[in-house]
Amino acid sequence: MHAPYLINFGSHTEATAEKSVDSLRHSLRRGREIGALGVVVHTGSATGGRDRGVALKQVRELVLPLLDELTHDDDPFLLLESTAGQGASLCSRTWDFGPYFEALDAHPKLGICLDTCHIFAAGHDLTGPSGMKQTLDLLLDTVGEGRLKLVHANDSKDIAGAHKDRHENIGTGHIGEEPFRELMLHPATEGVPLVIETPGGKDGHAADVARLKGLRSV
Repeated sequence: MHAPYLINFGSHTEATAEKSVDSLRHSLRRGREIGALGVVVHTGSATGGRDRGVALKQVRELVLPLLDELTHDDDPFLLLESTAGQGASLCSRTWDFGPYFEALDAHPKLGICLDTCHIFAAGHDLTGPSGMKQTLDLLLDTVGEGRLKLVHANDSKDIAGAHKDRHENIGTGHIGEEPFRELMLHPATEGVPLVIETPGGKDGHAADVARLKGLRSV
C-alpha cells in the first residue's frame, strides 16, 4: 500500500512535518491491520532552501521512532520510494539511498520500492548496454541485498534525466522493452512483487502485465 503523497519529512514547515508523522503512523498501523507486506512512502525534499544534511537529520528525528514502533511480527516494512529528481529531492539517484539509510540506522524494517520511471527520469540511463543491470547492481552495493521489496514497473514518456514523473506503457516509452527484460532476470528482483502504474486503465494494465510476463519467460 502507499502512504499519502503529501508526506514530506524534509519539510521546513513544522505543521507539515508533524502531519507527516501522524499520517505515516496511521498508514503503518493500517498496513498491519490489512496484512500489507509494506507501506511505500516518498523520500521527500529539503524545502525552504535548507541544507540537505539538516533535512536528513530531521528525517532521522521523525522517522526512526516510527520504525522502532514496528515491533509486531506482522508489521509491514517501510518502503522508501525515490523521486524523479524534481526540486531539492532528498533521494532520486540510486546512491542517494545510502545517506537516507544511514540517517535511519539501516533499520531492519526499512526497504526500497524502486520505480523504473523515477530512476530513469532522475538520470540513470537504463537503455544503455546493461543499464538496468548496472543500476540494480549499484542499488545492492548501496543498501545491501534483501532490501528491494517492491518494484513499480513503469516506462517513461520523457528522456533520461528529464526529472519528469510521467509514466508510459511498458515498451512504448523512452525506456523500451529490453531494460525490463534485464529487470525481470536480475537476481535482486527474484520473488519481488511488481506493480504497474501505467496509462490505459484495465486494458492497458492487462497488456503491460502480459508484456512483462513475456519478457520474463524469454
